[in-house]
Amino acid sequence: MGPIRRRTTIVDDIAEELRALILSGQLKPGQYLEPQKVLAVRYGVGLSTLRESIQALEAVGLVASHPGKGTWVRPDALDAIFNSTEVKTRLGELNAQQVYEARSVIEVGLTRFAALSATSDDMSAIWNALQKMEAGIMDEQAFVQADLEFHLAVARAGHNQLLEQFYYLVRDLLSEVISEMVLLPNVKEESIVLQRLIAEAIQSHQVDQAEAAALAHMKYIETLLKYYG
Repeated sequence: MGPIRRRTTIVDDIAEELRALILSGQLKPGQYLEPQKVLAVRYGVGLSTLRESIQALEAVGLVASHPGKGTWVRPDALDAIFNSTEVKTRLGELNAQQVYEARSVIEVGLTRFAALSATSDDMSAIWNALQKMEAGIMDEQAFVQADLEFHLAVARAGHNQLLEQFYYLVRDLLSEVISEMVLLPNVKEESIVLQRLIAEAIQSHQVDQAEAAALAHMKYIETLLKYYG
């Protein structure tokens, strides 16, 4: 006999659908939901059922309501989703190879977006992180922190909130993986070289070059995992 699954209710189903709209960006932070009467008609339920669904979302920090004003998506709604106990528990089961695979799916695209839309402020953050990596080359802890800052700066430069949240989501896992890798011979030096190429391509808005540099970086990590993982 398989595990017993909790039977979902219409309240759960509506809450999950609204949660999915927030996660996908169709409902953006600060955006108001349609009036409860409209939503109740759309989902074919009574107002009391719809309100229970809204209250479930309020309880986990996704929306806020005020009498006479309506219900809106909280500015930190994505943080609430990505920092949920359920998500963190699932992430805790991942190994270094799985973290690499997840990164490789998204990192090249993120770098491409950064090359398309990075501002001067974005570049300042990217170069600042790279300088910290160079300054911390004899200090593993400082280097790891700077390396994380670099990747987060690139993620922000893509100006896609959902993709940026991905990096916050796996930050602790990345820290563990990077902390192990920097102990290997010449890894810190090679990482600086590869990430400088990424930064230069982003700054010059050379999209294909940025993508190629990110691919080279991920291939290097793949090689490390293959021979030392």
